[in-house]
Amino acid sequence: MGRESGAICNNCGVRFAVREGGGFLFHLLHCDGCGAERSIGFEEIGEPHLRYLKGLNVPYAMATAEHDRRVQEHYPGEPISEEKYHRIVEDLCGECDCAGGFRFDAPPRCPECRSADYRKDPDGQEIFYD
Repeated sequence: MGRESGAICNNCGVRFAVREGGGFLFHLLHCDGCGAERSIGFEEIGEPHLRYLKGLNVPYAMATAEHDRRVQEHYPGEPISEEKYHRIVEDLCGECDCAGGFRFDAPPRCPECRSADYRKDPDGQEIFYD
């Protein structure tokens, strides 16, 4: 499950929204250069996502538990590790306009100064999304 919350940049003071985590049917990655977001759906990932599910001992998410169980029991492909899956997904996301790469572990950044140093906005809302 993903989360959006308000943030204040400790470098320049700009207020902005921070989105982290994906949903039941997509991943959200950030650029390691500028912090831009890239959402990628499991359908776009295709076969590598099925191979990743095949290797899990539990459902990816409770909302997709039945689908995940069917994949784990019946998908004929070879399972892949989370590390390999992340590399594949990052490659599929391609290069950002700033020439950085979209990464699972890249932090959100201030849209004004690109700093990753921010704090929670006490007046901001927190929203959980799928």
